Amino acid sequence: MKRPQIVALAALAMGTLLGDKGCDSNYIGVQDYGTVIGNVVDQAGKPISNALVRVTGSTGTSSTDPKGGFYLQHVAVGEQTVTAYAAGYNGSATCDAIVAKDKTASCGNMSLLSTTAPQGLQQQTPAPLPTSTSTGS
Repeated sequence: MKRPQIVALAALAMGTLLGDKGCDSNYIGVQDYGTVIGNVVDQAGKPISNALVRVTGSTGTSSTDPKGGFYLQHVAVGEQTVTAYAAGYNGSATCDAIVAKDKTASCGNMSLLSTTAPQGLQQQTPAPLPTSTSTGS
């Protein structure tokens, strides 16, 4: 076989294997996807808007709506860890979701702890650590 025929045959084989996904720049291979939904709330259960929500290991993120709700589409099938962060809140909240092909998994309410103490409670200052003294012999 001559080189142009080999190239044409290889292109035909790739087109057959990839089907209509061959030109899709997001196509990585055979992968199934589902959706994850949930809400991000504070420790009192009030919704947190504009919280950042993402699936660990993924570049896709979503922000919560004014009611604290989020909707993550195109999440790979399998057990996925969803993490929520928000300005003014300590740390993050996580949820392990089992994502099934073309199904919607729910994280329910993911609760974040505010950086300020709830009204009526005082923040406590930790007690100072005891200082050690050494005595020489």
